This record gives sequence, C-alpha cells and structure tokens, in this order.
Amino acid sequence: MSPVIGILFCGFDKNRQFVTSPYIDAISDAGGIPVIIPYPGKDAYFSKYFQICDGFLFCGGGDITPAFFGQQNRGSRNIDTELDILQMQALESFLQQGKPVLGICKGLQVINVAFGGTITQHILTAANHQWNGADQRHQVYHSGLTRTDFFYQLYGLSAPVNSAHHQAIDSLGKNLLPVCRAADNIVEGIQHIALPVIAVQWHPERLPDGTGDRLLQYFAETDAITIPH
Repeated sequence: MSPVIGILFCGFDKNRQFVTSPYIDAISDAGGIPVIIPYPGKDAYFSKYFQICDGFLFCGGGDITPAFFGQQNRGSRNIDTELDILQMQALESFLQQGKPVLGICKGLQVINVAFGGTITQHILTAANHQWNGADQRHQVYHSGLTRTDFFYQLYGLSAPVNSAHHQAIDSLGKNLLPVCRAADNIVEGIQHIALPVIAVQWHPERLPDGTGDRLLQYFAETDAITIPH
C-alpha cells in the first residue's frame, strides 16, 4: 500500500494557505500519496493527520524569525512569524509521534532551530547559492563520519544539486549530524542520530535530472529510513 505523506502547508497568501505544486507532484511520482496539511485552528483536528499520515514533509519558504534562535535581524527577509510558530509546533507534534520527517530548504532550517541550532542570516557566499531568477547548481559532498547516513546510501561521495537560499546552518542543533556540505563548507544535509528525521538545503522536488527522485523515493518508503551509526 502506498505511504501517505503529509505536506505541511508552505505559507499564507492573504486569506489562503498554499503548497506549491512541485512538492505534491514529487511525492506522487515517488510512489506516495500526498496529503496537504493546512492549519485547521484546532489541535484536535490537527492531530487527526497523525492517524492517516506515514511521514511528514516541511517545505521551503522565507527566513525564520531570528528571535527563535536568539538573534536580532541581521539580514533575514520574507519573515512570517505566525507561520514559523505553526511550523515549530507541528514539528514538535510530529516528532512526538515518532514518524519520519523530511525538511527541504527552510524545512531543514526549521528542524535545526527546533533542536537548538542557529542560522547564519546571510552567508558570505550567498551569490553562489541564492535564487537569481533560477536555481543555482553546484556539487555537494558527503561529510558524514560513517557511510550509514541517507546521503551516502543514496549518492555516495557527491551529487549535483540545486540551490535557492541565502542563509544556512551556523551551529547544529542537538543530535543532528551534517551528512553533506558544499565546497564552501555550507551544510547541505542533516540527519538526526536517533529519530527518523532527515533534511536537505537543496530542492529535490524540482531537480530536472532525477537526482532528487532518489531522495523522495527513499523518504516515501518511510520504513527504509535508517539511523546512522
């Protein structure tokens, strides 16, 4: 039976909540059944998604409110504090259920901050990573201490990825491991040492060459996620 993957809504657009189509298409193409999770306003309704979803995806988006990692605004933009609060609350709830979580772009940063990590609000090499009318392209390289993490299992020592971010992980959250980095040492992928939580700074849902499909298929097969050791 196909796994049901809950995609937490990406953001607000006036009186609308939205998820961009590539996330939906990518989960479907990977063999999962995508279910869009809106913010229903009542925790009792929200918890019902735990019963029907086998895993949860956190999308990309704007920057996280710097106060959440103990800083003032020093270059963050497109901030939506209400959305940040909801995403943090949702992640905490999903983690309590012990179900797999995949973070993409901002989703990686949400996971890192939720575990006590911090963010560099504007990286020195932003010109090589940020959106400039299209995704940037570059290599990422395995940085795990062992070969049991998801990145090595899927890609080996390196992989070509896309990039659309101007921020990055500064200090890692508790129990999170960096599994791949760009040539400028920016963390591009993380994995929790004990929970089925993985995340990438790049956008597998819109990679044109099939590189992203491997990650999304791996996540859709939620029982396949292994804990690094």
